[in-house]
Amino acid sequence: MFGIYKPMVLPGHIRDKLFLMEEVINFPTSLLNHRNYHWENLAMVPYSDLTGAVSSLAENGRKVMIVTGFYIPAGEPPATETDGPPGALILAEGLKYLGMEVSLLSDEYTLPTLKAGLKILNLSEKEVPLICFRFPLEHSDLENANPLSLRFIEELFNGPLGMGLSHLIYIERVGPNHTLESFLAQERKGPPPLKEFDSILPLSIRNRCFNSRLEDITRFTAKTHLLLEFQKKWNLPVETIGIGDRGNEIGSGKIPWEVFQKNSTTHREPVFCCRMETDYFISCGISNWGGYALMAGIALAREKLDILQKVTPEQEGMVLDYLIHHGPAIDGITCRQDHSVDGIEFKDYMKVIERIKEISLE
Repeated sequence: MFGIYKPMVLPGHIRDKLFLMEEVINFPTSLLNHRNYHWENLAMVPYSDLTGAVSSLAENGRKVMIVTGFYIPAGEPPATETDGPPGALILAEGLKYLGMEVSLLSDEYTLPTLKAGLKILNLSEKEVPLICFRFPLEHSDLENANPLSLRFIEELFNGPLGMGLSHLIYIERVGPNHTLESFLAQERKGPPPLKEFDSILPLSIRNRCFNSRLEDITRFTAKTHLLLEFQKKWNLPVETIGIGDRGNEIGSGKIPWEVFQKNSTTHREPVFCCRMETDYFISCGISNWGGYALMAGIALAREKLDILQKVTPEQEGMVLDYLIHHGPAIDGITCRQDHSVDGIEFKDYMKVIERIKEISLE
């Protein structure tokens, strides 16, 4: 682990509730027969650690930066997807309520959606600052840190929003796939399947950002993964959390490449799975659910469950609708401004969030 803190040991009744939440966000029984629901997250479940992430934030959370944004260039219109920003916003609002300093970071494609989210939540940018990770002039190459990106990162970590940071959280943030170096560096029980890796992931498509359709979106993705690389390089005492639902999100690098190769149903996962590892990873069927579960878990641990009372279908539906039309934001599966997330209609999507709330308040 990159950080220096040890997470607190949570009481048994809270651990039990977190286990149930983690089961709900990964195995939503209400969607068992839903024709549009994907189950590609299941291979990642053994590596999920909601309890560890909650323990770390509940014990040491003081100053948190949340990173999100998954842009769909082929959308109607081209926009960031509805999975990510809602989870980031509810997490930001909850952590702020619990007394932490919180900022939101993304690139120019997602920042307008986050700005719209703060507006509908009646939060000012003074309360929750927005940070834009800008694109360098040549931003299609992920191999080396552009001087502009490096300067941005140095200024961020040494500036008022980054200095003293305790946690960096990525939620549904696409990151680069594997290089040979990252593949060989992964922890695994046996020898690395190098022949299979070379066959499936030739050099020309390594270290790129792909969506689940295997569309290369590298040039539409600011290098927010460099925050992790330099946090590790500079040995900064920052705990890191990743939340994802398919494997191409930052944080999924904790999972050995061959897990995706052996369990892939579409044969796309071993191509697009992200190489970036975080201290804690939360697997879920839809990444927003992971954000809600993390926020609910911290509220449980800090005994401030009243923040969950405002999580209602009416409130969440209003926020989602505002993001869609004023962000804008689109469903990542339908690629349209539908009132849905990852192809799941709002009513069905909300059932999982309501169950998280029920578990917390039982």
